[in-house]
Amino acid sequence: MSEDRLAALERRIARLESRLHTVSPPESPSLGAAATGMLRQAKKEDKLGSVGYIGASRLAAGESLWDRQLSLAELLSADWTPVAHILETLGSRPRLALLAALLRQGRRTSNDLQESLAGDGEQTTSGQLYHHLRALQSARLITQRRRGEYELAPQAMPQVLSILAAAFDLANDPPLGPPIDLPGME
Repeated sequence: MSEDRLAALERRIARLESRLHTVSPPESPSLGAAATGMLRQAKKEDKLGSVGYIGASRLAAGESLWDRQLSLAELLSADWTPVAHILETLGSRPRLALLAALLRQGRRTSNDLQESLAGDGEQTTSGQLYHHLRALQSARLITQRRRGEYELAPQAMPQVLSILAAAFDLANDPPLGPPIDLPGME
């Protein structure tokens, strides 16, 4: 086994072991009263449970605090067609780069956004830029204040950040569960 592969495996095992102790979050002041209350309420009211998210941000658009909760029964029985539209819209590197620019810098012109895509290594024509901007607008993730000036839709910011954080965790965290045998590992 190569040294690089062994080091990568050791890092993965360390991340997995560190997560074993955080599977059920402790009730602590760091979670905040809102999160602790939400967890207690979910245990009492819904047999299946609930899904919630809380957050705080200090971005160009200002400071925001949020806590949301949805019954798992309601979530599982919902029509997921609009959800698919949002996830399809977010499933594009240029669109994620546009959202990142708007999150970091706040309101931007189309020229600013074109430059941010070019700085991200993407060669994007103005037609492609407007295609991505229209898709983000259609999903109600961004708004156009004036002609050629865009910003993240204020009502979408907590959800966008929560989706991005969850996707980041999915992409980077080792899976939880029983160990699996890796091929070629003897």
